[in-house]
Amino acid sequence: MITKLRKISLFFNIEDKLLDKISSFCSLKTYKKNEILFYEGEKENYFYAIVYGNVLMYDVDLKGDIIPKSQFGCSDIFGLIAQIQNKPFCLSAKSENESQIIKIDYQKFQKYISSPPFSDRIIKMLSHNIVEETKFHKLQKYDSKTRVIYTLLNFPHKFVKKKKYMLAKELNMTPETLSRILSKLKNEEIICYCEKSIKVLDKNKLKDYLTSL
Repeated sequence: MITKLRKISLFFNIEDKLLDKISSFCSLKTYKKNEILFYEGEKENYFYAIVYGNVLMYDVDLKGDIIPKSQFGCSDIFGLIAQIQNKPFCLSAKSENESQIIKIDYQKFQKYISSPPFSDRIIKMLSHNIVEETKFHKLQKYDSKTRVIYTLLNFPHKFVKKKKYMLAKELNMTPETLSRILSKLKNEEIICYCEKSIKVLDKNKLKDYLTSL
């Protein structure tokens, strides 16, 4: 388990003795594609760390359709905020592909949170997430093309191996609109498709687009 924990950003460069203690209240599970980790409204005493794979945090609209909110990948942790606030999960979570995930008992880990290096790392992580989500949600006041271009420049990870219809929902537009904008950018050789992900080839042209809009 120590080897697995070392792959998680929260536990980088932590001494073996401490990791051995933490590993005593961790469990490891491999999830299949689209397997549910937890549903919105559930309350449990664990948070999660991803050894490999991807996890989607999502909401569900009145029609029962999935609304993507956040995506986590290798070395990320999630579900910690709900534990700190002692509240049920506000979103559901499912594996997007085969994923190996560490389940960490929060009550037993809690005594380490207020001490460095964990206190510093958690504060930085939560602050970064809050700032990023605030900036992203401010995009809703702009037109579709501006939202796509700004996201490509500032949140490129959102285009990594994410299905277009999910990304379109996150950007508040139809999949057809998103495809049309991306096709135009691809034809102009500003972006390219690489292993189901989208890569920016010319950041300067994207920046020029924003200034001209």
